[in-house]
Amino acid sequence: MTGRKTHKLIIFNFIMLIFLTLVGCNEPEFTDFVPIENLRVPYDYEEAAEKLVEFTRTFPTSFGSGYENIYIYDVTGDGVDDLGTFVFFGSGMPRMDVVVYDAARDDYYTLDGFNFRGAYGYDYRILSVEDYGVVILEKQFYPEEHIPKYGLLTYENGELGMNEFDQKSTEYEHAKEIFEEIDSEGISIW
Repeated sequence: MTGRKTHKLIIFNFIMLIFLTLVGCNEPEFTDFVPIENLRVPYDYEEAAEKLVEFTRTFPTSFGSGYENIYIYDVTGDGVDDLGTFVFFGSGMPRMDVVVYDAARDDYYTLDGFNFRGAYGYDYRILSVEDYGVVILEKQFYPEEHIPKYGLLTYENGELGMNEFDQKSTEYEHAKEIFEEIDSEGISIW
């Protein structure tokens, strides 16, 4: 019985690899949010982008992030820009996590809805990169949905987190506008 399961898994992975090769392997692009001349990347960007995309494909039943969803910002605060993305994965109750690749240290950090909030059922997505940080969205979908929350992606003691915006702040309103624009364009967020 174990041999059959392994055989099916190998076939599934092979089919997924072919699918990802056909639809997900575009040339790496710089994000629209950061002018290329302002990047602090003392490493090969294309190589780092490839490593991030490959890492996101290790998530169970993940389609990876794709090059078009890479955002650049110094999340870790070490003076070198990191590459961030979000990845949609899972089956049955799929979710979305934020992944940051610290190319300077060759390390990955994940903001996942289970570890960060302590209960399965939270989604995270990068909405934009601003001068003051990486703006993210949090949405709880299980056991019940809640109004989306907006805030900044944080990094402290080797962990990613979220510093939530005050609902009366201009940052909150700006993030909400970005989310509503994406949502109105029919771009699937979850």
